[in-house]
Amino acid sequence: MIKNTVTRALATLLLLCASSALWAQIITLTGADFKPLIGKHIGLYSFFAVKEGRLVPVPHQWVQWSREGYPYFEKDDSTHLIGDPLRIDAEDRLLLRFEDGGPALSGNVSENVAAELLVSHNDKEHHFYLVKNAYLQSTERYVQFDPESMTIKSTDFALSMTDQNLFKWSDFYFRGFEGENGERQSILDTLKLRLSAGVFGENNRVTLNNNNLDPKVEQIISGPLAAMVYATTSVKVARVPVLRIHNYFLVMPQQVDIHSRFTLPGIADTVLARPALDISLDGNGLYDSKLVTSWTGNHVGITDGVLSDSEKAMLAMPLEGNNWIWFGTGRGFDMLAQLAFVKGFDTPARLLYQDDAGQVNEPERFAGQLPNVGFSLTDIPFGKEFYFITRMYYSRDSNGLPPGVYAKKLLSEPKARLLMK
Repeated sequence: MIKNTVTRALATLLLLCASSALWAQIITLTGADFKPLIGKHIGLYSFFAVKEGRLVPVPHQWVQWSREGYPYFEKDDSTHLIGDPLRIDAEDRLLLRFEDGGPALSGNVSENVAAELLVSHNDKEHHFYLVKNAYLQSTERYVQFDPESMTIKSTDFALSMTDQNLFKWSDFYFRGFEGENGERQSILDTLKLRLSAGVFGENNRVTLNNNNLDPKVEQIISGPLAAMVYATTSVKVARVPVLRIHNYFLVMPQQVDIHSRFTLPGIADTVLARPALDISLDGNGLYDSKLVTSWTGNHVGITDGVLSDSEKAMLAMPLEGNNWIWFGTGRGFDMLAQLAFVKGFDTPARLLYQDDAGQVNEPERFAGQLPNVGFSLTDIPFGKEFYFITRMYYSRDSNGLPPGVYAKKLLSEPKARLLMK
């Protein structure tokens, strides 16, 4: 009896720990939330929270921002750093795991607490404490990027890339997801990028895909909560430079943000006609998965190898507003994706959705598009810079919430108050 009770208790504890890890979300605050500390040295302050009645260190990560409005990398000579990299500036971003916060501190502590940070998110409030010159520091790391093997590993997922190419995504595994036969299965076929345009005329269209794009990794910044990668890509057609891409990857335990800046130079107008860009993820035999979006009403796409009338209706609707796409496998992996247009876009994007077991759409590792889901941009103008952010959030079951409710909670902005001691 005692043995069974202990076993059940341990199993419950492990389940709670796993659930906590799966639901932990990285929140982003700005230096403006720390106004009394602006100009102070970043290294002076560590973040703590109350656990079991005492203060313990929790991981945090400052991300520098550029004057142009992008994540800052020293190797990116097209941008300029705001402020001092060693001091807190208003435009700096701070990453924290919301679930690392705890209750309010009661009683005296030996640590030199400089401030209390109250963070509210989805009707919950957690307390963090800024400790000055702390002896104890958090050593936890939740994500890492290995440039030699081109793999990303976090507490919740693993992603590998082939041919030393950041755009050639291959095996993607998520903790808890199983294939139909109960064995480990890659959720992903591959990431698909397509740039198509007429060359010297609309009737002579050429399409470039991942195989034609060879990004160069310029810089890697490793942190406990995010691995940051800066990469550049150049494309020429008929010896004319037609595309220059800057990508800033922020890889977090359950989330990947890809900031993309690209320009079709004015000179490309002499070579290309009506350029278009597609960005999508192709699933690996994800039958019976469901697709819901923020702009296509009550329509639901179901992966069954056939494009239904409802799915055709979804494809005809242009993307609107603060968009999101929810995709649920029903087998222990859901994804919420958002495409944020920040600069340069005048024409709306559309949903890209292919549900066909026999369709070939290179690059391809597994037969069929089951499904291939993403966004399609058409008639991209020349001579101006475009900037958009692709955000992908991964979870086991969307916390058991309907897609709309889950998206609203996940995408809501946290609020912070700093109380100086």
